[in-house]
Amino acid sequence: MRKYSIVIVTYQMRETLRNTLEALNYMEGFGRDEFEVIVSDDGSMDGTQEYVQGINRNYEMKYIFTERSQLSCRNRARNLGIKEAGGEIIICMDGDVLANKNLLSEFDRCYSMDSNIVVAGARIMLERNVEYEAVHDQSIFMKHRFDGSNNESLDDRYRKYNELSYNSNAMRHPWLMAHTNIVSIPKAYINKVGLFSEEIKGWGFDESELMYRLFKAGVKFIINHKIEVLHQPHNEMRDTPENVKVIEFTNNISLFFKKYPDALNQLPENLTDYFMNDQMLELLTPAHAILRRIELNLKQTEELLEIKQVIIKCLNEEGLELVVYDYIESTDLDIYIQLLGETRSVIKYFPMSKKLTYSTVLDGGEK
Repeated sequence: MRKYSIVIVTYQMRETLRNTLEALNYMEGFGRDEFEVIVSDDGSMDGTQEYVQGINRNYEMKYIFTERSQLSCRNRARNLGIKEAGGEIIICMDGDVLANKNLLSEFDRCYSMDSNIVVAGARIMLERNVEYEAVHDQSIFMKHRFDGSNNESLDDRYRKYNELSYNSNAMRHPWLMAHTNIVSIPKAYINKVGLFSEEIKGWGFDESELMYRLFKAGVKFIINHKIEVLHQPHNEMRDTPENVKVIEFTNNISLFFKKYPDALNQLPENLTDYFMNDQMLELLTPAHAILRRIELNLKQTEELLEIKQVIIKCLNEEGLELVVYDYIESTDLDIYIQLLGETRSVIKYFPMSKKLTYSTVLDGGEK
């Protein structure tokens, strides 16, 4: 079995970090020698290290403390953690999220099919502070689950997937969907393309430079709809005011596109609006003429082979949109479709448990 290194960056967030680390004690199917946790503390002065001491009952934990300086930033903290990682697969995770017990098994399901992939999950946003006991008894995961009718609770990626597909090949620029709140990267590829860029500081777009380099190196980006973490609300001491966030975000975007002017098919006039105000659907939607459409419904496991055969038969048909609705979600179909890579036909995959039922507003239009 592969070994996983979970790299967590934190700063002045000891209560949320304690919950994050407690949740990792319940990983199903993985023992102490099969995963490790590296906490990279970016200069906390609230006694974080002492506060979380001993919380790691079922895994090995390394704690790295770095004093604050002009060099401090999230990417530097991530890099310091990665350098200490001994696993084949690096999982980047924020210090304010809660991972369900299926986290490692779902990452491993993907890597058992292909070892050269980046796997992205998503977040469910919580409104209230989380009590440690609710994590300890795992009741937090029974109480808070995906709810397609609750727009406020869902990461904005769900809306994009609901419109475009949970197949990364059915969208342009899938590297934009890989965020470090929960994403995995093979360490061999980090060794190949380099670490996170430490010249990109401040809030926003900080992880995208590495994701783009990975994409250009040929790494496939996989969406795993079963990897969902709960985001804890918190009052981080360095919480950035909105006006400062806009400045930092704008600076980071400017640095990125100065370095990679051809990263997007077409550069929008106002990059900050596109990314800051979530107008990205236009950027992600591929331009293709659809001449005919086929719908496939997976409702029984016995239908899987037949559906795969239809998909293979239709791979090279220009102008075909093949839409797969998965009602059982217990097979490898979700990952299988993405590992096919780019195809002449457009293959869209939708897990029915993730269907949104609220009225979505899409780039100024309503649907």
